[in-house]
Amino acid sequence: MRVLVLAVLAAILGFCPGLARAEVSHPPLEAYGDLPSIRYMDLSPDGTNVAFAERRNGSDYLVTFDFATRKKTYHVKIDEVATRNIWYADEDNIIILASETKFVIGFRGEFEYSGAFSYNLKTKKLKFLLRGTDNIYPAQSGLGRIVGDDADPGYIFMPALVGDRYSDPNYSLLRVNMKTGKGRRFKSGTGDTIDWFVDTDGTVLAREDYDNNTDTYKVFTYVNGKRELIYELKTSQPPPGVTGIRADRSALLFSDGDDDEESGNVYEMDFSGNLTPVSLGGQGGMIERVIRDGNRFMLGVEYAGPLPSYKFADPDVDAAVASMVNQFSTAAVHLESWTDDWSKLLYKIYGSDTPGSYVLQDRDSGELILIADERDDIPPDAVGLMVSVTYKARDGLDIPTILTWPAGADPQTAGNLPLIVLPHGGPASYDAVTFDWMAQYFANRGYLVVQPNFRGSTGFGIEHQNLGHGEWGGKMQDDITDGVQTLVDQGLADPDRVCIVGASYGGYAALAGGAFTPDLYKCVVAIAPVTDLRRFLVDVKWDRGRKHWALDYWQENMGGLEEEREKLNAISPARVPENFKAPVLLIHGKDDTVVPIRQSEIMDRALEQAGKDVTFLKLDGQDHWLSDGETRIETLRAMASFVDQHIGPEAE
Repeated sequence: MRVLVLAVLAAILGFCPGLARAEVSHPPLEAYGDLPSIRYMDLSPDGTNVAFAERRNGSDYLVTFDFATRKKTYHVKIDEVATRNIWYADEDNIIILASETKFVIGFRGEFEYSGAFSYNLKTKKLKFLLRGTDNIYPAQSGLGRIVGDDADPGYIFMPALVGDRYSDPNYSLLRVNMKTGKGRRFKSGTGDTIDWFVDTDGTVLAREDYDNNTDTYKVFTYVNGKRELIYELKTSQPPPGVTGIRADRSALLFSDGDDDEESGNVYEMDFSGNLTPVSLGGQGGMIERVIRDGNRFMLGVEYAGPLPSYKFADPDVDAAVASMVNQFSTAAVHLESWTDDWSKLLYKIYGSDTPGSYVLQDRDSGELILIADERDDIPPDAVGLMVSVTYKARDGLDIPTILTWPAGADPQTAGNLPLIVLPHGGPASYDAVTFDWMAQYFANRGYLVVQPNFRGSTGFGIEHQNLGHGEWGGKMQDDITDGVQTLVDQGLADPDRVCIVGASYGGYAALAGGAFTPDLYKCVVAIAPVTDLRRFLVDVKWDRGRKHWALDYWQENMGGLEEEREKLNAISPARVPENFKAPVLLIHGKDDTVVPIRQSEIMDRALEQAGKDVTFLKLDGQDHWLSDGETRIETLRAMASFVDQHIGPEAE
């Protein structure tokens, strides 16, 4: 019998495992499907204010909150495009990063167009950065990237493709005036340039290039006043490369992506290109992110896993953050921002008694101040208990997993529950303790939810990730199947009431479950899924070019070249529609630029021709991430009705 190892993550406010919460509220579906009430909170440099996006009556606003007066100020409506982040550039300017799907006449296909806006707190004016700048290439994504602050207040550094529609653009570094929004070319790059690292005085510390034609990665520096090549590597895909700069400006932090250590080989690269190995190893996990300032000088490291952990160069900061992690030891403590002097730190905390809480740590006074809950319409008693579990796959591999119990259930006595299997997307990502709006909705309605971090997932070591290469529809899918069987064997899940639900790669996994283990599931929900792997690779080649590294990446991960039809067809759910027994719900945004809606159209047509039960919901104007609150609600409503019909109480 497979063994399920439970490591209960008690609530941050003292939930006692084994004691059921007698009263459980059931917020409306809209409370889960809509975007959070508060998003992207950031602390001002002096710590007197926070800025954030607040959702009111279906619209988003830029809001600031003053700690001294305890008053909120609503500045400007920001829901014309999808808001992706908000932060203070300085005391007077707030940056709003947003994106939308665009089509530009004369260029191939749609793309995700991002842009940055600067809102000046004194003038109350909103400026679209780089608009009006000469020679900005008209069709590019990532236009809102900001890579550094200028020592001169009111200026920042932004990279962008420069050139007209009739010439090959180059990726150059621009110095941008936040007051006017206009930029001026500061350093010229090439068509192969992929990133810039710049000091506050304008010194370009590093420029990264990657040549798709020759598979060559290069690092240049300008520290001596002229461009110098300091590193070169032959590789079929760009490595992680430069991820930060030492705080003393003596070296770059660099990773070649090798697999010899849990986090890959990590080095310090001096400005002559010499590499010195450094140890940034965490507690059995991978590096989630290098914590950096606005110019990407390294301040510390966050490690991945079910719960994040940290290490900072400054021992006092390290102790302050560690005290928060220890105080809320069973919750996920995410460091969001900090003041310039690190006297105040802002965290977002997830646990089994909160849908997400923003908490301020005042190091001078020792106070912890609850600022706001991320979702103000979901009370603590409605949150399902999140549990970190591991189980053994059939070949003995440990599969780290998040299990979410029905809200109010007693894990010691609950059993034979209807089960939602919720594989994550990517597949190079992972599930951890957080408020997952899909998982928590179903948990609140009485379902047990399992989120397996199958091989191929990040967050649990390079080896675990690389074991997924070439295992789409194979061992990656077996890991999911083994998790379901483990819960059934332990008497926790009802084998006659299991549904698999997923988005992106998770949507592929959901359909693969329906196609390759058809007796295991009573229903299948796939959101923005890959369904025909060979056709997907054809689209990547058409969009990016036959020599682009992205094609190599997907072929390596899927386990087949575009020409290997039989191999790819064998693991494509759309190629075996006759295998399906469970009804299928397909959901896809028409403006998806990551997985084209064509993939769901292929699946829908194949199932219909095979005489199978399939429903296809097409979302107008929606992207890959379901960024709009209204269409998220529409998606969740369709999913909930479908799942309840097939494995809910009324289906018994």
